[in-house]
Amino acid sequence: MSGLHKISIRGIRESDLAAYKALRLEALREHPESFGTDYEEDGALPESVWVERVRKAVEDPGGRIVLADAGDELAGMVGVHRNPGAKTRHAASIWGVYVRPQYRGKRMVDQMIEEILNWCRPRGVRIVRLSATPTGPAARCYQRCGFQVYGVSPEEIRVGEKYYDELLMWRRV
Repeated sequence: MSGLHKISIRGIRESDLAAYKALRLEALREHPESFGTDYEEDGALPESVWVERVRKAVEDPGGRIVLADAGDELAGMVGVHRNPGAKTRHAASIWGVYVRPQYRGKRMVDQMIEEILNWCRPRGVRIVRLSATPTGPAARCYQRCGFQVYGVSPEEIRVGEKYYDELLMWRRV
């Protein structure tokens, strides 16, 4: 049964493909205002694109996907992508943060972000950035994890006829 297992924080594996795809699509469907990617667009992608995403997340030295594994299902996810250029590789961006509702309130995002920071440190990443809609618990969670607001991107996300601003946030690794 969900939630009875100890949750482990770990990097994605190729065997996580189906569970990761389901989790990602759930996040996009349930919280469209929180993601720049669209549920319908991602849901229509061929399986080969999902296979490549996971393979790249496993093998790519410039990025990582961290999962909260509840044993019988994935409870959450966080991705990071490091800038590749010589002048910008000291920075990385966190993306795709999501925790299933039944697992919220357990500070899993804090643990997954710490795992991301642990991945960044030996790679010379100095700062990480992310964005969040100003309303809701995500921005408060990120502030608890040491992120500071440095700006606002107005009308960054459009869902239907409604526009959402995004807080631009950063923290030192």
